[in-house]
Amino acid sequence: MKRGWVWVALLLSLGINMGILATIGMSRARQQDRYERPRDGGEAQPAERLANHLRLEGEDRQQFLEIQQQLFRTVQRHRQELGRLRAEIRREVMSDSPDPAEVDGLLGRVGEIHMDLDRAMVESVLATRKILTPEQQERYFQVLERIQRASEWMGRRGGPGGRPARPDRRPPPADRP
Repeated sequence: MKRGWVWVALLLSLGINMGILATIGMSRARQQDRYERPRDGGEAQPAERLANHLRLEGEDRQQFLEIQQQLFRTVQRHRQELGRLRAEIRREVMSDSPDPAEVDGLLGRVGEIHMDLDRAMVESVLATRKILTPEQQERYFQVLERIQRASEWMGRRGGPGGRPARPDRRPPPADRP
């Protein structure tokens, strides 16, 4: 049974990381490229800021924005479903007589959603690559790497959004000062 909880923790961690992936990446891109202003003078959406960063124009820009909007809608839909499933898992696990088969089924669905999210991200990257020049692809990959690093960092203890690091309140062992 302990092994099952490890999988639950791993799946929940993966879901959190995927959920913050886009948000953090766009925030990092905005910080690095804050000198680039949106074309309309107003506040640009993250996908528009990324299109500005990649210096996309015309039809390529429109295709890029459509790909990013589709990814955003997919991620939003799956995040809502993950939230609902996590609530069901909590209810089932905390019930008076939890049904292991029910929990296992819910966890299976969580895994399927994570796979769908990964697939959507990969499809988005592949579709985006088709419309980018080699130089734009390099810039795009740099943004994706920053998103990944930020996502990993955010999941660690003590990072923003992670559990705060707390000092160890236990007395040191006798062999340590």
